Amino acid sequence: SSDHEVTAADVSSLANMFVGKAIHKNFHPINGRFVMLWNFGKDLALKKIHLKPKEVVPAKHLENLFCKHFGYENSEGSWIPKNSLESTFVLSDDERADLLGDRQNENPFSETGLDQWKSLLELALSIDHPSATNRIWTCGLTDGGLHNIFLNEENLWMFDLGEPSLEPIPAFLTKFLMSFFHALGMEEDEKGDWVVRFEQDENGKLRLTEKTKELLPKVISSFNITVDRLINELFDGKHRVRELLVRYVITQLISDAAFCIEKWRTKGGGDESRSDHQYYLEKWLWRALWDIYASEELRRRYLTRMMFKRQLENRHLDSFLG
Repeated sequence: SSDHEVTAADVSSLANMFVGKAIHKNFHPINGRFVMLWNFGKDLALKKIHLKPKEVVPAKHLENLFCKHFGYENSEGSWIPKNSLESTFVLSDDERADLLGDRQNENPFSETGLDQWKSLLELALSIDHPSATNRIWTCGLTDGGLHNIFLNEENLWMFDLGEPSLEPIPAFLTKFLMSFFHALGMEEDEKGDWVVRFEQDENGKLRLTEKTKELLPKVISSFNITVDRLINELFDGKHRVRELLVRYVITQLISDAAFCIEKWRTKGGGDESRSDHQYYLEKWLWRALWDIYASEELRRRYLTRMMFKRQLENRHLDSFLG
């Protein structure tokens, strides 16, 4: 029908595989992980979820992030109101990010969030290089990342790597590149529990702990070096691939936040009859918050700067042609 609105549910399996299965898994309007996050926020707001004392703080921030605020200006159909990221996290100070941070085609949380798959697929198809469009057989390393590896001087153990599949190299690299940031959410403390990466400031916002402030620049530096090397060696220096790689990583980090909440509920989180028999389930909520924070920092540091640079180049070209 000509009146039918095309959604992620209409995307073919082949097109979905071309972007590493990211469309159906995340953007499906009924079963996608992004919709699940919105529903989770709504259930929290409606007090439908039982919380243990140590889960109250992370749940409050997740509600702020994912609950649809009806009546908010221009918010019909949106997931996150304009300033809820800023009201939840103390984010990096970047004027260019502030200038472009609400651009819908870059922010998965914008009011066209469930349509983001269109620009993602378009970007994936636009890279003019065989390594970006030809598919490879992943040999069972589909989900290979730093968080799926145990390494010492003599041995390498890899686990939970996903099913073998055919997909282009940028999609294949998603889990590996996102794991640079994702692994920080899984670092264990002396008790074997995951380290919480945040503390609350005087305004109740989440800011990074001092240890995380020290670690994050090192992670970003390692990420930059790795991406530069991959672009030069696999894609012959075509730097437009960087935007695609970052888009994949941002999408996957948000997807993992949904995975964490699914795990929390599977283990009894939110269920009064089951959660009281479980220990330290709040770690899944804190890890979800870390994934969201890391995705937004990446978006502000990379995608907004790329857009800013292109805008400047276009202005210079217009000035030259004029």
